[in-house]
Amino acid sequence: MIARDESFNDMTICLDGATFIGCKFDRCRLTFSGVLAVNLEKNEFNECIWEFSGPAQNTIGFMTLLYSGGAKELIESTFKNIQTGTIGGRRADDKEPAG
Repeated sequence: MIARDESFNDMTICLDGATFIGCKFDRCRLTFSGVLAVNLEKNEFNECIWEFSGPAQNTIGFMTLLYSGGAKELIESTFKNIQTGTIGGRRADDKEPAG
């Protein structure tokens, strides 16, 4: 699914494999399993419920265990990288090095 500048109200939407650009979501249930990549750009989310299942839920569970199991600094660093858009030492919008 590819949606641009659309509004979604009171719906359940599976994010896996979808692209949403400039969309507005009101009171939607958004589900993500992590099986397929999703693209979200410049959207607005109001009173939405987020659900994670499958690999996505497993990843969140693993990160929770790491945080409480002694790797708090790793998880805090991961969140900092998310907030700044840095992934693997690069910003999310940096281009891949030529090779």
